[in-house]
Parts: sequence; C-alpha cells; structure tokens
Amino acid sequence: MMPAHYALSDAFIVLVTIFAGTALRQNGQNLLAFAMACFGIAAAVGVVRFGGGLQDELANLHSGASQFLGLVGTLAVASACVFRGGGRGDALRLGIILSVAGASYVFARPLLAPFFILALVIAFIAAIARPFSSQQRWLVPIGVVIMLANALFIRRAAWLDEAVSWHLYHVLVALALAVLAKGMIVTERNMRKPLA
Repeated sequence: MMPAHYALSDAFIVLVTIFAGTALRQNGQNLLAFAMACFGIAAAVGVVRFGGGLQDELANLHSGASQFLGLVGTLAVASACVFRGGGRGDALRLGIILSVAGASYVFARPLLAPFFILALVIAFIAAIARPFSSQQRWLVPIGVVIMLANALFIRRAAWLDEAVSWHLYHVLVALALAVLAKGMIVTERNMRKPLA
C-alpha cells in the first residue's frame, strides 16, 4: 500500500491545472484549457486514491485516467502547437483527439507511451517552427522538453527511489504545465501581430 503522501504531488498538478486552465480559457485558448482539465482530472483521481486510502479500489481508475487523459491532454497540446486556431476548428480537433486516444486506449494500449512521446516531439518541433505570439514564446518548447525528459528519464526511473520518482515526476508535470500555459497565453498587444 502506497502512503498518503503520494497525494501531495498529484494535488500540486490539480492546483496548477485549475489556475492554468482558467487563464487559458479566459485567453480564448479553449483546447489548451481542455488539455489542462485532462491532466487535472487524472491527478484528482490520484488525490482521492491516496488521500482517501483507496489505493487498491481506485488503482485501475487512476491508471486508466492517467493514461487516457494524459494522452488526450498531450495530443491537445500538440494540436494547439501545430494549428493556431484560437477557437476555430477546436471542436473538430477535439473530436479527432478523443477518437485517436480512445481507439489507442482500447485497441493499442502498448502504443500509448510511443504516441505520447510522438505528440511531445511534434509539439516541440511546432513550437520552434511556429512560436506562440506571447511575450515568453520560448517557454512553450521548454515546457514540452520538461515533459518529454520527464516521461523518458524520471517516470519509474530505476535509479531513483519509488517515492522520489513519483513525486519528482508529478512535480515536473505540474511545472511543465505551468510553463506551457504561461508561454501559450497570447497577450492582447501581440494578438494583433501576424504570426511569423
């Protein structure tokens, strides 16, 4: 049984996604706000699981929510980096994202991690090639790199203690989401400028 302190780093993700998602929503970045909600919901299940002493009862729900919603959120971030709709086409892209993630989760679960990594690589390339028109446009590729390195080197790292790996992974997810949100918020002054 995992101790209750495992809920703390999940709670950190929940807090970050609430603030980041709200700020993105107010900025008209609905798809990105949805991505934050996906990460936040998966983390909230973890908070209830560990904080409520329901480790065994919610293990499958937490794992499934983390995998499915993590992929949905990551695909939404990649989509926002590639297509700068600012609301135009978000519903169609969200439908495609949910379909791809759902099909992957049901029929090709071993491919979830490679899809997650691929989505982050695409987001990184798009963030470099087509930077957001925010004052801190360099934050988007940095946030993506944090998520990518975190997924490759920290998650379930054999060279770290299990609790350290868990907390470090979740804190870095929260940091990456905060950095991404800050870099993706388009300032009003920059909204009128054409994208380079």
